[in-house]
Amino acid sequence: MNSRHIRYTVDFSDLHGHHFDVCLRIPKSVHLGKPLKLQLPAWIPGSYMLRDFSKHIERLSANASIKKVDSHTWVTVGAHHDIEVSYSIYAFDTSVRTAYLDQTRGFFNATSLCLQVLDHADKTCELELIQPNLSATKQWQVETTLKPLKTDKHGFGVYQANDYDALIDHPVALGHFQTVTFQAHGVPHAMVIQGAINAVDKKQLAKDLSAICEAHIAFFEPESKYAPFKQYKFIVNAVGDGYGGLEHRDSTVLLCKRDDLPYPGQTITTHSGYEDFLGLCSHEYFHAWMVKRVKPKAFQPYVLDRSNHTSLLWLFEGFTSYYDDLQLFRSGRINFSAYLKRIEKTWNMVLKSPGRHQQSVADSSFDAWTKYYQMDENTPNAVVSYYAKGSLIALGLDLLIRQHTRNKQSLDDVMRHLWQMYQLTEEGMGEHDFDSAIEFILGKSFEKTWHHFRKNYIDGTKDLLLQDWLSKQKVTVTLKKNLATEDADASKQLLGIKTSASNGWVKLTHVLTNGLAQLAGLSSGDFLSSIDGERATPGRADKLFVHLSQKIARGEDVAVAAFRHEAAFIATIEAKHLKDTPLIEQYSLVPAKN
Repeated sequence: MNSRHIRYTVDFSDLHGHHFDVCLRIPKSVHLGKPLKLQLPAWIPGSYMLRDFSKHIERLSANASIKKVDSHTWVTVGAHHDIEVSYSIYAFDTSVRTAYLDQTRGFFNATSLCLQVLDHADKTCELELIQPNLSATKQWQVETTLKPLKTDKHGFGVYQANDYDALIDHPVALGHFQTVTFQAHGVPHAMVIQGAINAVDKKQLAKDLSAICEAHIAFFEPESKYAPFKQYKFIVNAVGDGYGGLEHRDSTVLLCKRDDLPYPGQTITTHSGYEDFLGLCSHEYFHAWMVKRVKPKAFQPYVLDRSNHTSLLWLFEGFTSYYDDLQLFRSGRINFSAYLKRIEKTWNMVLKSPGRHQQSVADSSFDAWTKYYQMDENTPNAVVSYYAKGSLIALGLDLLIRQHTRNKQSLDDVMRHLWQMYQLTEEGMGEHDFDSAIEFILGKSFEKTWHHFRKNYIDGTKDLLLQDWLSKQKVTVTLKKNLATEDADASKQLLGIKTSASNGWVKLTHVLTNGLAQLAGLSSGDFLSSIDGERATPGRADKLFVHLSQKIARGEDVAVAAFRHEAAFIATIEAKHLKDTPLIEQYSLVPAKN
């Protein structure tokens, strides 16, 4: 061990209690006898919500005087020796954001385990992983993109990071893995999978991931095919039901359903879940450029004990959501019809959200910490997704640029310009730097179009005119209205509700603005007891909703009995309100016939 480096030693012997034991050693040569502030981050970059990871710290002690000064900060009094702080972290969260440990697997982000030594965050950090002498862990492997200093054949030992920011950007997974390796423009890549009970189709994964990764690398560097990393790793945890990802500089952590992975005999054309999984891989991989390197100026540096506000998440997350699907098409993983279906799904999802008329994507980005990441029953009515609408903004802007330049330029040129500017300056993007990039690439002739576009769709709440713009690009756009239907989900869409089963009752979890249910006086939190005279149970509810929507479509009113705050009442779904609800409209996209 280098006596000048800050070292974190991690032991994980308490598998059944789900605890990582951590010892932080701060050499005297670092603190020089002066008081130190130690702090566990309150959030993890890429997930914009204060999560207060320090709530999982237990049994903290030190070989020097130490005092807690707030919920996640400790102060040590000057000591004339190496300071050691020992503590335990409870880890039983299967998400990609925190830490997990049991007898089957281990995982952590350093933001959940490693106290930051404030004022010394620029110092080199070492991470030592000690393999416990337990039968359950004897064959465990370590998977991380941290630089190894001295490790054994299983990966246990000492790793190094240039500073604390680098340390928290390399997640660590422990356990048994199915491993897929491939090259993308000469760069070694791997996907390591935990939780998949059956053997996955490694050949199919290698083929598809290689094509997607090469498409992304060539997108940003069409001539050199240069990747900004020396290796890349997809760390996957497969579960019964789950979905999500978190980006890092040289890796990503993914959560997926076991059923969404490819198994022998399946292909993307017959396995829609696998298509979604590849879309997730594509999304997080694109982030290696956008967010992890090109990032908002508000994130330089990350301040980890408070919210870091930016109004640009519509760009960094929304445009990434546009290119993740586009790259599936460009890499040959899906055809044009399948690509249009993915656009269609996103477009209709946004149109079903009344919140799109209440909040701009710029405001949604800025308020992500308190609104988008802290959803409640009113979220669909008050909040717009900067992911979903942001992807439609990217699509619309791309179409307008192509139309304006007669297909000589596209949004691709703007994105490459942002990447080139980062390589020249390594500075984050200011709130109006995207405007400058648009002007640089497209010139004054596009200025009026851009200002109108930004005012209406980014800073404003108007719906994008995709039906007009797509129709000029060999796409047939059809507007449909769903009235009577045999589909329960479409019936709930007509009513403007989302439901859940709760102790044998049907509970309304969300009631959308201007939906038939809200117009009848129903609210989120209501429990339905009967629909049109029939008892509403979780097992019967879908059939009753279909029956209700069919009667409404025929012009008949329907009585719904419900309870609110333990008091019974009757609400009448009135057919006359059909003309007042926009929730039944949806668009269909297909390639135009030649």
